[in-house]
Amino acid sequence: IKHVGTNGGGFFGTNSAHPLENPNYLTNIVEMIAQMIIPFAMVFALGFYLNRRKLSWMIFGVMTVGFLALTIPTVITEMNGNPAIAQMGIDTTSGATEGKEVRFGAAASGYWSIATTVISTGSVNSMHDSAMPLSGMNQLLAMMINCFYGGCGVGILNFYIFIILAVFISGLMVGRTPEFLGKKIEAREMKIAMIIALLHPFLILVGVALSTAFPEQGASTLNNPGFHGFSEILYEFTSSAANNGSGFEGLGDNNPWWNITTGIVLLLSRFLPIIGPVAIAGILASKKHIPESAGTLKTDTSTFGLMVFAVIFIIAALSFFPSLTLGPIAEYFTLY
Repeated sequence: IKHVGTNGGGFFGTNSAHPLENPNYLTNIVEMIAQMIIPFAMVFALGFYLNRRKLSWMIFGVMTVGFLALTIPTVITEMNGNPAIAQMGIDTTSGATEGKEVRFGAAASGYWSIATTVISTGSVNSMHDSAMPLSGMNQLLAMMINCFYGGCGVGILNFYIFIILAVFISGLMVGRTPEFLGKKIEAREMKIAMIIALLHPFLILVGVALSTAFPEQGASTLNNPGFHGFSEILYEFTSSAANNGSGFEGLGDNNPWWNITTGIVLLLSRFLPIIGPVAIAGILASKKHIPESAGTLKTDTSTFGLMVFAVIFIIAALSFFPSLTLGPIAEYFTLY
């Protein structure tokens, strides 16, 4: 139930790491499929109801490339193990095993960590706080981008905003009228789309800034100083904003400061971004339908898919690269 509904709150505190809930590889795979099946299906349902199957394949392709770009490095990093532990003469051929269940191992734990963050599930089968620095960064990026598959329809909602931005930018670049599904994309829709695209990083980074600016309320509950401690604060607000719920649990977050600030971020970042796509849909619905012509920019091609991916990457990089540099990237360089 929890995975099909992309919730992630387990009957047990450790949820999907608990042997009574998730005893072996088979149950692990079943839980993985359960959390991903509806987000996958939503993409193809969109193509079915619009009668544009190629469009849904383009969206699914971009989402899958993004998912693999986060998953493959994470699995490899976790399987390579921790160099600091290897230097102590300890055998790390099993990978980075701290905070992981032996029955799953490093690879399945790394894979799950991206599946649960790219979709807004938030269940865990290992401790994300114990992951290697770059794995932690990829888990953060999955929630920061928040449109590769997403929760039950959340991926489509956020991806729609990036499509609007990509259509407009592509139209300007090639000198064609920006159109999507036979409707012109104009300044009003672009303003709304840009506000929604910037709202997610704004809410995350304001929460992080306040928690570090007032350390007696926020940062005082950290168990890890330095770069990793900053990553824990960043993860806390990113997880709240992406409606995820997983955490870097080295952070003592059960006090009024964390409960209230993350609660505010969670409410604002769940409900405000719904207004924008619905508003854009309403504006487009009132416009005249323009039949396709030689000048129409096709939005169901792999070329346009590449453009959407570039827009997602650029917005994520511009919004979050400075904070990721202070957290997981700096931690990576101290480790190596």
